Order: sequence, then C-alpha cells, then structure tokens
Amino acid sequence: MLDNVVSTTSPPLPAQSSKSHGSLDADIIIKNAPDPVFVSDLEGKILSANDAVYELLGFRTDEVLEQSLSRFISPEETREFTAALREVIERGVIRNTRLNPRSASGEVIPTTLNASALRDADGKVIGAIGILRDMRAYEKVVRDLEESKAELQEKILDLEKFEEVVVGRELKMIALEKEIENLKRELDKINQGQSRWT
Repeated sequence: MLDNVVSTTSPPLPAQSSKSHGSLDADIIIKNAPDPVFVSDLEGKILSANDAVYELLGFRTDEVLEQSLSRFISPEETREFTAALREVIERGVIRNTRLNPRSASGEVIPTTLNASALRDADGKVIGAIGILRDMRAYEKVVRDLEESKAELQEKILDLEKFEEVVVGRELKMIALEKEIENLKRELDKINQGQSRWT
C-alpha cells in the first residue's frame, strides 16, 4: 500500500531527465572549480572549459573552445599530451603530467595536469576531463629556497675561511708564546750564568 502512495505521489524521473540532471551537475562542478578545468576529446580538442582556464591563459572563450590543445603548448608537449590521453584511455586517469601552456601575453606558464576519462553512457572513453594546477607560485618558492640555500652555503664557506684564518692566527700566537717562553728561559739561563761570573 505504501508503494502505491510513493509511486502516485512521486513518479520516477525519466532516464533522459536524470541524465540531463547529471550533466547539469557536472557543468556546475566544472564551472565553479577553483582550478582551471577543461574537457577535451580524444584528439585533444577543447570542448568545454571553466572561467579559471580563461583567467590562467588570458584568452577569450572563442579563442579556447573547439581549439586543439596544441595551440597552447609546444609540439613536444602535444606529443606528451597525446600519450597522456592514451594513458587515460587505458588506465582511466593520469597524474602530475607537466604542461607549459603559452598565455595570450606569450608567458609560458608551468602547470601540472591531472586528468580522468570522460565516458559515454555505455562506458566508452570519449575524452578527458583535465585539471591544471598553476605551478608559478610553487616554482618561485623553490627558486627562493635554492637561492637561500646557495647564499647560506656561501656564508658557511666564508665562515670556514674566517675560522681557518682565526685558527691559523691562534696557532701562530701559541707558537710565538712558546718561542717567547723558550727565549725567556734562555735569557734566564744567560742571566744566571752572568750572575755567577760576577
């Protein structure tokens, strides 16, 4: 009896309606993702991208959509991306693949790409959903750390040189003090010898 109430008050959603609802959810997730997210086909053509992609690259929507990713990356990286797409087809995911897209201003932007397979209703891989991580801030931190390390090593070398000089001086002072002591003893001996003769 409860089944009849449920079925009459809330009819099941048609398959088409739930599919479009799922698509709507995916569109909302992609659009609001904080990182640059794009969808490409298996040839590397960009089918969809969120605002963060346009902010990262500085291109307008019409300059990105329906364009091959090869427009934004070097020929070598295009080959690497194609290989990454093959890996997505085989494994369903790739992680931390380096990509260095060129922005509208000509700046080469270091990024890492994580991507997962985009499948149709039958489970066949039809493309990839890619997430780019802007690595400029990270690389700046690494450069700053390397510079600090180099400066620190230089200061350590200077300190070691200074220590060598100081230790060298101290050793010379000790040697001089011993020599002075020896001379004093000799002088004392001479003075004692003279006092005996007088």
